[in-house]
Amino acid sequence: MCRNIVQFSSNWNNGLNAGVRYRNANNTPSNSNRNISAHLELRNNAISEQQRNQICTADEHKTKERPCISIPMENVHGSSKNMKRAGNLFEKIIDIDNLKLAHKNARKGKTYYRDVKMVDSDPDQFILQLHDSLKNKTFTTSPYVTKQIYEPKPRLIYKLPYFPDRIVHHAVMNVLQPIWDKTFIYDLYSAIPGKGLHAGSYRLRQFMRDKENTRYCLKFDISKFYPSINHDILVGKIRKKIKCKDTLWLLENVVRSPGGNTNTPIGNYLSQYFSNIYMSDFDHWIKEEKQMHYYIRYCDDGVILHKDKGTLKELGIEIEEHLREKLSLTLNPKTSIIDVDKQGIDFLGYRCFRNCILLRKRSALNFKRKIRYIETRPVSPSFTICSIMSSIGWLKHSDSYNLLNKFVFKNPTIIQKADAASNTLQCKNPLSKNTGGKNVRIYNTPSRN
Repeated sequence: MCRNIVQFSSNWNNGLNAGVRYRNANNTPSNSNRNISAHLELRNNAISEQQRNQICTADEHKTKERPCISIPMENVHGSSKNMKRAGNLFEKIIDIDNLKLAHKNARKGKTYYRDVKMVDSDPDQFILQLHDSLKNKTFTTSPYVTKQIYEPKPRLIYKLPYFPDRIVHHAVMNVLQPIWDKTFIYDLYSAIPGKGLHAGSYRLRQFMRDKENTRYCLKFDISKFYPSINHDILVGKIRKKIKCKDTLWLLENVVRSPGGNTNTPIGNYLSQYFSNIYMSDFDHWIKEEKQMHYYIRYCDDGVILHKDKGTLKELGIEIEEHLREKLSLTLNPKTSIIDVDKQGIDFLGYRCFRNCILLRKRSALNFKRKIRYIETRPVSPSFTICSIMSSIGWLKHSDSYNLLNKFVFKNPTIIQKADAASNTLQCKNPLSKNTGGKNVRIYNTPSRN
C-alpha cells in the first residue's frame, strides 16, 4: 500500500497558482523553475502505473491542465473523537504578560481610539486592574452598543468597550486558539490564521480540477446563523474540550452576555471562533461519516462537490435534519444544487469556473461605482490610495486583467488622481515604479493564467 505524505505551504502571496498544497505558493505562471503543485512523497517503491501518471512533471505543468491528485482526507483534518480536555488554563489567560500581549494585539489599527489612548496612558495600571478583576471574578461583560448596517442585507452589529472586554477576548484567544485549531477540519476557512476568503477560494479551485468527481455542487447557507446559535448547546460543546472551571466561567460569561438563550453577537472578537466550535461536529460528520471529501465551509456558507446529483439531494435532506435536531439551525431557502460545468460556483466573492475565475457581478458593479466616484468627486488623498489598492488586492485573485486595465492601470484620470494623492501624502505612487534611475511608469497588471 502506497502511503502519501502531503507537503503543505504556509506562503500565501500573489499568483493564481497559489494553493493550499503548493510547495511554493508565491510563484507566478511566468516563473520557469520546477515547482510542482501538490507534491506527494511516496514512501513505498511499489508504485502502480496509474499512480505514476497522476504525478504531474514540470513539463506537463507548463503544457497541460494539472490533474487533481486524490489525497486521503483522514490525515488532513483534526478529529472530533476522543478529544483530551484541556485544564489549568485560567492562570495562563490572566497572566500579566499575556494581558499585555492581548493589549498589544487588540490595539493594532486602533491607536486613535479614545479607550486605547486611555490604556496607553498608564498600561501597567490598567493591566493590573484587569488582572485583579479576572482573578477575583469581579469581571463581567460590559453592556453592548448596537448599530444597524446594510451589506447589502441588514445586520445588527454589537460593540463592546476596548477596556476591559476586547483585551479579555484577545487574552482568551492567545491561550485557547491553538487548542481549538487542532479540533477543526482542514477545510474550514473562517477566522483561522493562514486561512480566509482567498485561501478558501483557491482550495475550491483545486477541488474543481477533478472534473469527474465534482460535476455537481450543493451550495448551502444557514439562515440567520449568528442570532440562532443556542447558548446551552455552545457551552456544552466548549465543555467537551475545556475542563478548567475558571476558564469555563469566563467563557460562559461572554457566551450568555447578550441575554436570552440564543445569539452570538456579530462584532465580538470571540464570536467567529464560537461559531467554528458550534459547527465543528457538523463538519466532521460531513467529512468522516458522510465521506464528502470535497467540502469547504466559511462561517454559515458551505459547498459540497460530488459526481452524483442524487447523492447530493439526499445529503441536503440529511443536512437539514441534522442542523435542526442537533444545532437548532435552519437552512436558507436559497440552498441549491448546481451543475458546475454550466453555472460555475458563486462562493466567497468569486464565480469559479473550471477554466477561469470571475468577480461576483455585485462586486464588479461596486468596484466600477467606486472608481467613478473617485473620478468625479473631490475625495481625500488617503481615501483615493486606499480605495484603489484595496480594489486591486481583491481583483488580483481573479481573471480581471481587462477590468483592471480599463478602470485603473490605463485610466488617465485615476493615474492623475493617484499621483496627486501620493504627492500630498509624500509617498510613492503604488501604481508606478522607478527603474534605472528614470521615472518610468510600469503598470502592475497581474499575470493571466
